[in-house]
Amino acid sequence: MKGLSLRLRNILVAVIALGLFIPATVLTLDKAYTTSLTQAKLDEMKLMSLALVSAFELDGDIPYMPELLYEEQLNLPDSGYVGMIAFRGKVVWQSASALNFTITTPPPAPEVGKERFTEDYRAKFDDDNRYFAYAFTAEFASSTDFEPVRFYIFNDKQEFNAERRAFVDTVWQWMLLLSVGLLILIILGISLVLAPVRKLIDEIHLTARGEQKQLSANYPKEFDGLKQSINHLLQAEAEQRARYKNSLGDLAHSLKTPLAVATGSSPLPEQAKEALGQIDQLIQRQLKRASAGKTGWQSAVPIAPVVQKLFSAMEKVHHDKQLSYTLEADENCKFVGDNTDLMELFGNLIDNASKAAKTGVWVTVSVEGQWLTILIDDDGPGIPQEQKDRLLLRGERLDAYTEGQGIGMAVVTDLVAIYEGQLSIQDAPQGGARIQVRFPQ
Repeated sequence: MKGLSLRLRNILVAVIALGLFIPATVLTLDKAYTTSLTQAKLDEMKLMSLALVSAFELDGDIPYMPELLYEEQLNLPDSGYVGMIAFRGKVVWQSASALNFTITTPPPAPEVGKERFTEDYRAKFDDDNRYFAYAFTAEFASSTDFEPVRFYIFNDKQEFNAERRAFVDTVWQWMLLLSVGLLILIILGISLVLAPVRKLIDEIHLTARGEQKQLSANYPKEFDGLKQSINHLLQAEAEQRARYKNSLGDLAHSLKTPLAVATGSSPLPEQAKEALGQIDQLIQRQLKRASAGKTGWQSAVPIAPVVQKLFSAMEKVHHDKQLSYTLEADENCKFVGDNTDLMELFGNLIDNASKAAKTGVWVTVSVEGQWLTILIDDDGPGIPQEQKDRLLLRGERLDAYTEGQGIGMAVVTDLVAIYEGQLSIQDAPQGGARIQVRFPQ
């Protein structure tokens, strides 16, 4: 159940509920209908028995019954109803409908003035048919005294069972149709109820991708508190990040002036100047590293405009080399993160490639599945295989990249790690080095 969505869970619960409710309902209706039919059958057979009692006469010790009875079903052979009268332990009369009916032993007779109803009676031991049996005992005056006369009515249960089966089949058909209709209504109802939840999830995804700053859709009043909490969280996170960056900027500005003064002091030894320069680089790097960061609510920054802006800057910085800059990127390629971090990343990589390049730098950006892939190629001397791993170490410098390469690549490495990306150095098709950076989308 843990992996199922709320929609599937509700549908599963509805199916289970209907699976239990429908059979229970059919069973209840079957029981009620059978009880009602049985009571109706008892009343019917009781009336037939009274008709026999009213028609029976005892002339001395000789019983007498008319040839035709008021109850037509007792006059028709194979009608399913059979009348029988027993006197002094013997069957003295059977109705005309008992043409193919043979009874070996009548059911036990009740006391005088009492009745007995049997719902499952078998007329003879080799007969698979079952009958309703109704017995009533009345007293009649004989030549000597009042003697009991037993009246029996039998009814074949085949018609009763067929009627009951037809009812149950009809109930099953309608209940199944009703369950399908109810299931459709439940699914529609669940979809309607969960629509605000899906809308909220979509808005959260849009906010996480940076396509909007806060939740703005209208939701049911039950979601007002959640909406306000999320918007407050987004606002607080943005304000905290802005304050953090401002504080770091103030720190960098505060340290820059004292370091410049100390470095410019004339009697300062050369070794001290070099140490102050290293301190300045370390401070700049750590400030950049601290200000970079991946949060859960980043804007999606288009990559192409940033790269084009950097190309324009690099053409001015490296105008003496007359390099050509080429960009291949889809319009939908976006970096989910901070714009400053993106500028820092591409700025260091394109600047390093420009320093090593002979004629040009090529930047390729693409989306491959769930990954944003960035390739930066140059046609410079390349990087030997044994030195590629060294280039990714903190502050490591290579002769192929002579000016500030170590700190730049270290900053790139930190940014890639912060955004959970992957960084590798390969050989470019143009003969130089290829820097490949991949970020999860």
